Amino acid sequence: MRGVAIISIVLVLLMIPAVSATTIAVDVSHGEGTVALVTPVVDPISGKVVAEGIIPTLSWYEWGYIGYSLELEKAKVKRLGESITPEALQGVDILILGHLQKELSPEEVKAIVEWFSEGGKVLWVSGDSERNRGAYVQRNANKLLEALPGVKLRIDYATVKDTFSNAGKSYYVAGYVRVDLETPDASILTKGYQGEFGKVLFHEPGVLAWVDENGEWHPLVAGEMPGGVYRIVTTSGNGLIEDDYAPEARAYTPWQQGLFSLLAVEFVKLPNGGESLLIVSTETPYGGQVPIWVNRYGSYLFDGQQFVTNLLRWAIVQSEKMKPPERETTTTTTTTTTKTPTETPTTTVTTTTTTQSPTSTTPTAVPQTVSTPGGSSKTPIWLVGVIVVLAIGTAVLAFLLMRRP
Repeated sequence: MRGVAIISIVLVLLMIPAVSATTIAVDVSHGEGTVALVTPVVDPISGKVVAEGIIPTLSWYEWGYIGYSLELEKAKVKRLGESITPEALQGVDILILGHLQKELSPEEVKAIVEWFSEGGKVLWVSGDSERNRGAYVQRNANKLLEALPGVKLRIDYATVKDTFSNAGKSYYVAGYVRVDLETPDASILTKGYQGEFGKVLFHEPGVLAWVDENGEWHPLVAGEMPGGVYRIVTTSGNGLIEDDYAPEARAYTPWQQGLFSLLAVEFVKLPNGGESLLIVSTETPYGGQVPIWVNRYGSYLFDGQQFVTNLLRWAIVQSEKMKPPERETTTTTTTTTTKTPTETPTTTVTTTTTTQSPTSTTPTAVPQTVSTPGGSSKTPIWLVGVIVVLAIGTAVLAFLLMRRP
């Protein structure tokens, strides 16, 4: 009986698939800073701790960082590389870029584009207002967005204020988590807030826009939404556009009033047939002067921590549903004519079918086969839970059986 129990345990363990946690990488190699990543967040007004760090709070993810930070090294966060390279992005599911105070190199842009084009990836790009060095951050973010195939979202060269919903000054916008109704699985994004709507601090933010296939800019507002794009956080109806610095805004006009977009997502259909998810925000979740992770600013309360938690969870759910890149199938036919001793021509036809990944440069010969789009390699969360419960139950049963005389 004891032997049967041991065999049962071994069989269950062999049935459990190798399930890896979602890997999230944050970049600190372009001057983004590390505020709110591992150390508690201190309210600049009261001096009190208002939130624990993102990484220790969301500890169920695998975290890594790109660049160098003594603070992150002491916290034992895995260092993925000195700069953004294909090697640094190997195995990364979600890449978050804070305020890009330094421009991405052409090699880094290429690495991000290739990684994103693998399909099933999530990229979060953060922008800023145009104030101070903010226009430079906006430009750096837009250069990356322009390089991503099929991406429509942009950060306009302007600043948005809110004269109604703010944290004491119109520049400190209290954004509403008011998700577009058509957004897939919207309920994940709207849970756990203090009020009817979640409120997130966008400390001196910019404003989102989008470009069409002709390169023309448009405001990201109701009635002009492109396909695959959904607004997640907006101002109140008392939003106000300010444009005091060069370059001029492309989609908005100074002193324009209305409800404006602060954070949106885009389901990107890639040229290779795959899909990836893009998140663009006009404030950063970490680094910066006051990241959106904060829960309090002076006497004003926010839902930053809950919102970022919800957004990452929602993004992972969407990535698991995304279509992988299609595989190209080509057929090569070679005709060879030979003569027998009786001068009778004999023709031999050899057909080779090759399949090639969109990112591969070397096709692999597969005789007489045609490949179809592959499925996701990620295991559904519910299946993992069922398997774990079965494994624990089997282990307990085996333990009780072994204790029997």
